[in-house]
Amino acid sequence: MKRFLRLLALSTTAAGALTLADLRQHTSGILLWAPKLLFSAAAPLLAALGALLAVLGLRQRDPWLAGAGLTGAALASRHVANVTAPHRGFEQTFDPDWPGQIPPQMRSALLPRRWTPYLARPAAELARDLPYGVHPETGKLLLADLWQPPAGIGRSGLGLIYMHGGAWRMGEKNLGVGWMFSRLASQGHLVMDIDYTLAPSADVPGMVQDVKRAISWLRRNGADYGVASQRIVLMGASAGGHLALLAAYTPNDPYFQPAGSATDTAVAGVISYYGPADFLDMHQNVEATRTRVARRKRIRPYGALVEGLIQRAGLAPPGMPVEQASNYITELIGVDPALDPDLYRRLSPLGHVGPHCPPTLLLQGTADIFGMGPSVRRLHQALQAAGAASVLVEFPGVDHAFDMALPQISPVAQAAFYDVERFLALLSQ
Repeated sequence: MKRFLRLLALSTTAAGALTLADLRQHTSGILLWAPKLLFSAAAPLLAALGALLAVLGLRQRDPWLAGAGLTGAALASRHVANVTAPHRGFEQTFDPDWPGQIPPQMRSALLPRRWTPYLARPAAELARDLPYGVHPETGKLLLADLWQPPAGIGRSGLGLIYMHGGAWRMGEKNLGVGWMFSRLASQGHLVMDIDYTLAPSADVPGMVQDVKRAISWLRRNGADYGVASQRIVLMGASAGGHLALLAAYTPNDPYFQPAGSATDTAVAGVISYYGPADFLDMHQNVEATRTRVARRKRIRPYGALVEGLIQRAGLAPPGMPVEQASNYITELIGVDPALDPDLYRRLSPLGHVGPHCPPTLLLQGTADIFGMGPSVRRLHQALQAAGAASVLVEFPGVDHAFDMALPQISPVAQAAFYDVERFLALLSQ
């Protein structure tokens, strides 16, 4: 029993240490990314377990057990404190008295703190697979799920359109975020969770056009759902965050506008969870990763395992050595950046920053394994310089897709949502 408890305490310490680890620039990060997400979400449980083991160690006069348990508890607790710490982003961007700008009827529905041990999922009305458009080349219906306030909840007038992640070539609507949509619907918002056409069936402008088809649909039909046409907000995660930003910053731009559409596609705000802001940076990060993986392939079976994970994630063709596969950003855009850097800028949110940009909320982990952090920070700085409202919330040591693992207990997922609901509440006034 003593050995088991010591092993459990050491495992708690290792898991706690992983929550604080920066996996960037390391091929091992490809293997440890998913465990880190899980342990980060479960950090409060790790802290409680470590504390319990420390108490058992003291009672049994076992310094190894007590020390390992205490260390694990401290590491996990530090992660929780780091990611739930308050910030001054809203105060600096809007007004020192910004909470007073939130409509009184909405305040009671907001989370009272940045983290609670368990975030309950309220009821919401869900309508699945509602057509909002047609892909012009394939003729395939574009579908969306609508999350609506339940009976008895007043409508805020705000409609939120959400785009999932998946490297522009994978994923689908209702991808692990139903808990968030339910909570937003319970606050009176309408959430339109859309499927958009993925690569290679569509290029980036085609995907943005799908987003704008959703904007047009909601603008035409929003009144039937209690949505005001001037209160449409875009939100997305990863690739979806990129599409949300690009669509929000290019209102009525003919290059991104659906053919034949005369509907105004300007929006009231945009929220990006770890969305890429600069394709040139993305291309360089992918190249660096490919080089590291190719070097590590000599270490067997480690290299083969890492390469297999990359292939299964759709970032390299199955069965093709990673060093022979083309950069998936190049495949997505269709040309190498050395040949057409202007196209990369045109397809990047950073390339469209100006005073016309709507209020923006950027949610980003500082240890994002895909390297989005620096370009997102530059996007925030460019928006500020242009006079556009931008709030950047950086979560220390947090990795990509931090909101997808155990969100109802995850400190970082809840802290991010705490900011999301306040940002939306400010836009609802």
